[in-house]
Amino acid sequence: MLYVGVDFHKRYSFITEMGEDGTINGQLRLSNDRESLTQYVNKLPSESKLAIEATCNWYYFYDLVEEHDIDVSLAHPLKTKAIASARIMNDKISSTTLADLLRTNYLPTAYIPDREVRDTREILRCRAFLVAMRTRLKNRVQSNNGVTE
Repeated sequence: MLYVGVDFHKRYSFITEMGEDGTINGQLRLSNDRESLTQYVNKLPSESKLAIEATCNWYYFYDLVEEHDIDVSLAHPLKTKAIASARIMNDKISSTTLADLLRTNYLPTAYIPDREVRDTREILRCRAFLVAMRTRLKNRVQSNNGVTE
């Protein structure tokens, strides 16, 4: 059994692979482009378990891993931080902590909505962003009306 902790960021991920006895089998920093992530996931054994922290872009990696039938857990960020508080926190320590909590079955998990709900939420987020942008632009135009330079 291979336990994988993924500290997922916008442009890259830091990954720690851990064996059943807690030994670290490997650590790597990986670009978040689809090709690199797909190559990595294809190399994982089918009985692997993977943990990723619930960040704003977790669903991108989750959908990719889910296609390959690998067991994925979504770590609750606040509860994970409370369990594994450390003075020094970096990508290496975060991914190792996720892998270790997954291995010991102490990983606090977050709710993962199904694909349809995630897609609906993404559309609503996009709409809310566009409405806010429209409001900012209208306010800018109105504040500039009557102003002569």
